[in-house]
Amino acid sequence: MNTPCKCSVKKGGRTVDRTVSRFIRYVNCASESHNEKAFCEYMEQELAALGIPFERQELGNEVVTDGWNILARVPGKSKANPFLFVFHLDTSAPGNHVEAYVENGKIQSRGNSVLGADGKLAIALVMEAISRLQEEGERNRPIEMLFTVCQEMGLQGAKYADYSKIESEEALVIDHYVTGEVLVQTPARMNFNVELIGRAAHVIRSEEPGVNALMTAVEIIHQIPTGWINEDLRINVFDLVSLSPFNAIPKYARFDVEVRCFGQKTLQKAREDIRRIVETTAEQMGCKCNLREELSVPEADFSGNTDMLERLEVIYRKTGIPMVPARSFGVLDATWTSQLGIRTVPLGLNIFHSHSTREYVVVEDLKKMLELVENIIRYF
Repeated sequence: MNTPCKCSVKKGGRTVDRTVSRFIRYVNCASESHNEKAFCEYMEQELAALGIPFERQELGNEVVTDGWNILARVPGKSKANPFLFVFHLDTSAPGNHVEAYVENGKIQSRGNSVLGADGKLAIALVMEAISRLQEEGERNRPIEMLFTVCQEMGLQGAKYADYSKIESEEALVIDHYVTGEVLVQTPARMNFNVELIGRAAHVIRSEEPGVNALMTAVEIIHQIPTGWINEDLRINVFDLVSLSPFNAIPKYARFDVEVRCFGQKTLQKAREDIRRIVETTAEQMGCKCNLREELSVPEADFSGNTDMLERLEVIYRKTGIPMVPARSFGVLDATWTSQLGIRTVPLGLNIFHSHSTREYVVVEDLKKMLELVENIIRYF
């Protein structure tokens, strides 16, 4: 279950500045994937307080969540075309008991929880920048903001979002971990589900020996290369399951494989290698094998959005931050906006040890990151 949203924080007897305070309020409102409802409601309160119109986007059964997507619109100059920010409301696990604090210039979470900066840092900075510009009376290019759920579970909120009411033809997705890096490429992701069916038998029977599905799974996994295979390929094996009584040879086992890669040839070779290892080993061990595969996220190339990149480079230079084109093995909501014909560029902000309980953000970095976001809103 989600913990209640906590809305105050102090450091050394004094209230921290409002950018840090806003960020800490957001991360303290836990929203681990599938359980985003509390943060959805909190963001609706934040949007309403700033006078920003919004609407809920309820999702179908394809997405397992107690929350919803949110589409918001910030009015701007009447004749200017809007652009779209895309954020994700969910955080990775473990993220249900966040208690953020500031120490030695770092914002981090106590105990066994991620901080949740992946997702919420971008939201906090954009919301703070909009608030400041509203106070100064600046009316800039109109902004649309799509807040999605279950991004960490396969970009599900973005994949099944209702884009029919979005007017923007350009999108920025702040979901990378290095300020200054602008992503020009993200990988394809293919998932494999391996199911092995052997033959159960009592461990003391020799006249009718069983076929051990668990041992078959272990033999297959031993042959699949994992980790950082090369500069274009990453492979991960996970969720090995095999349940049986202590005195029986396991009849059933299953596990999953994830492949992230750049290049169709690299993907095709990895696919063929995994299929060969699984099918050949299962046959040798006497197991029936069911192998399912899915290209869950296609590769995305953002480098063709040259005019957007040129405008961003001017803004980065104005902010005093070198803009560096990069690629990342992370999969982002940007893939789906791009697939739908919304020209998209993903951006980075400094987050250290993301997706781990050591995750933190440096307070001093927030000043420059906020300046960058304000300049994007002013000049993009």
